Amino acid sequence: LIPSLVHGLVNPCLEQGGKFASMPFCNASLALDDRVADAVSRMSLKEKISALGTNTPPIPSLGLPAYNWWSEASSGLGSSGSIEATKFPYPITTAMSFNRTMWTMVGRQIGREARAAMNEGKAYSTFWAPVINLAREPRWGRNIETPGEDPFLTGEYAEHFVKGFQEAPDDPSHVQASACCKHYVANEMESTTQADGEHHDRNHVDSKVSMQDLVDTYMKPFQACVEKGRVTSLMCSYNAVNGVPSCANDWLLKTVARENWGFDGYITSDCDADADVFRSHHYTATAEEAVRDVLQAGTDIDCTSFVPHYAESALAKGLITEADINDRLKMLFRVRMRLSHFDPEGPLNKIPVSEICSDRSQELSHDAVGQSATLLKNAQSTLPLQRDSVGSVAVIGPNALLSKSDSGYYGPKKVCGDNFWTLVDAVSQSGKVQTVTTPGVPNVLSENRTGIAAAVQMARTADTVILAVGSDLSWSAEGHDARNISLTDAQSALITQVSAVAKKPVTVVVMTATPLDLSEVLANPKIGAVLHVGQPSVAILGVGA
Repeated sequence: LIPSLVHGLVNPCLEQGGKFASMPFCNASLALDDRVADAVSRMSLKEKISALGTNTPPIPSLGLPAYNWWSEASSGLGSSGSIEATKFPYPITTAMSFNRTMWTMVGRQIGREARAAMNEGKAYSTFWAPVINLAREPRWGRNIETPGEDPFLTGEYAEHFVKGFQEAPDDPSHVQASACCKHYVANEMESTTQADGEHHDRNHVDSKVSMQDLVDTYMKPFQACVEKGRVTSLMCSYNAVNGVPSCANDWLLKTVARENWGFDGYITSDCDADADVFRSHHYTATAEEAVRDVLQAGTDIDCTSFVPHYAESALAKGLITEADINDRLKMLFRVRMRLSHFDPEGPLNKIPVSEICSDRSQELSHDAVGQSATLLKNAQSTLPLQRDSVGSVAVIGPNALLSKSDSGYYGPKKVCGDNFWTLVDAVSQSGKVQTVTTPGVPNVLSENRTGIAAAVQMARTADTVILAVGSDLSWSAEGHDARNISLTDAQSALITQVSAVAKKPVTVVVMTATPLDLSEVLANPKIGAVLHVGQPSVAILGVGA
């Protein structure tokens, strides 16, 4: 989901002679906490309650227009299509590079594009990325957004992506763009119905985890994100952990994150996770009690509107105080101050829109794929293919043209130059290689084999054959988990029949975020190479470099 974008960020402190410029919260020479306290003290109770929700309405007492805390940036600047942005491969791909410098550079470029878009009035400043849950369940729908299953790797990715995203070398005193490590914690389920009809989903599940496993495994990446990456936001997750919903868990949010790790930032709920405390987990008897528990646990912003809706009645019933609300708002304004929303213009305000979709940024996105693609098999020196001897190439499979359908998922809906590059484009290299294509089967989930005969005929006549198989967002994504980890029978049949007639060993390119059983593919003597690329989306051009 991508929120609508702002039409301009307004700094009320820049109006010379205006009534706000002389107020303490606009005085950049004062201590940060003093400025924050002054800003919160000037707000009316109505403004304070409204500011607890993601879509914060205008705050007249501070001269502020509406602000949306929710933007996305896992694989590039998420947008509603109003601005182009560089599309990077998904983290499940980029992490395979095992290159900390690459993770930093990708984070930095996305952060710079975010700040450039802010300066153009086409973006906000707070982005809910990266996802650093562990891909321990291979069927989990959101594996595509994660660096992988290993706690250490995921922690290293979090540290370096976040540092790149938030820290601008030309302005070390401010945050370039705010990152958010999510979903805290032990959140590895979307929605699954078992064969016997038993259903589980992320909104209701109570993750039962031993303390050792919780601390040594699931919390490790978040600890690295906070202590080493210095992230400015955390997102509490839908699930409960050992009986307590994450967003109402003061041990997770206060004791561990803030007190033990030294977290300095704001905590947002996942969208409607605050409401789930009452409606799905039935942790409290009333909605107002849920508001009390999430605020006092340390959840600062509610995505979407449950807390603002019930906070007034919670106050009336004596369950919360205005001081509870002030505590949460201070965390929010502390981050906005660090983002230079109330400071004189500086280097970050001068990052130009030309940073977006620059040649350098697109080369970086392609290089991220080139460094991450993993060669699982390469018999008889099948790869690399040589342009002067490859001849005609048939790119066959349901993922041969995969690109546009997955590019806007937690990333740009409008990519650079409107170029939704595919594997066919990567192979053809701007027409330098004669390329033909056919899907063979309609899509990755289809068992329709009527197109396999045409694919076999194409393979017979081509000099070189590349098979593009795997999964896509229809297989698994946010909201639904994968059903299994095996290729469909139709894809398996396509691989077997096409490779049997090819003139020389076939290359199989696997595009997937779901770890698939490739044992039959690897054992097939007609298959010379197996290249695993994760989910690179439009950055797929990098495999042809």
